[in-house]
Amino acid sequence: MNDAGAVIPNRSAHAEFPSTLWSLVLNAGASTGASPALEDLCRSYWPPLYSFLRRQGQPPHDAEDLVQGFLARLLAREDLAEVGPEKGRFRTFLLTSLRNFVIKQALRDKALKRGGGQTAISINTEEAERLCGPDLATDSPEAAFDRRFAQAVVAHAFAALREEHRARGKEKFFAALAPFLDGAEPEGYEKAAAQLGMASGTVAVTVHRMRGRLRELLRAEVRQLCSSAAEEEQEMKHLLEVWSR
Repeated sequence: MNDAGAVIPNRSAHAEFPSTLWSLVLNAGASTGASPALEDLCRSYWPPLYSFLRRQGQPPHDAEDLVQGFLARLLAREDLAEVGPEKGRFRTFLLTSLRNFVIKQALRDKALKRGGGQTAISINTEEAERLCGPDLATDSPEAAFDRRFAQAVVAHAFAALREEHRARGKEKFFAALAPFLDGAEPEGYEKAAAQLGMASGTVAVTVHRMRGRLRELLRAEVRQLCSSAAEEEQEMKHLLEVWSR
């Protein structure tokens, strides 16, 4: 999304911030057992954790064990009690908590990956390597984490846009124009127009609108992972900086 940074509207830091997925998780931190909201977050955002550990030098299966062990503790809410104001953003909380887990537990607690007999988040090492292997070429474990986290956020927004088109019976339409949302050259508009029976100018306008909707969905996804409007703005800026590298 090459032009994403140019059209991000500002939100007032003093406006009332709506209840979000992450705030619901934080508010439920005193309860026991995994919540659907927290489980959904874990399923969506384990790849950044895996990338971080692999970039630190952990072998694939050890990285898998550590991530599953960490997620098992998180789903059991053993780490939510430690959340403070400095961890208001889900991204910050996730990486800080993982570091603490590795320091405290390391590999001697592999059994925790089953959460005391319960399966936490299933991670396939082969799939994880396919997804996160390219991150091993980045400058640092933190850079690997941030890049993969940004990719996960964008993927969520992209999937939401795809679902909107699917619900309207426009799967073919979306499939033809989706490549242009992430930087495909406009020279391909004519081919897409012929495929869809549209004028190339109409394709250009439609792609522009789809990019605008994708940015709206991207902001909505970021908002779900923050606890204030100020954090939302900071996260949007950070995500766009990482994504543009």
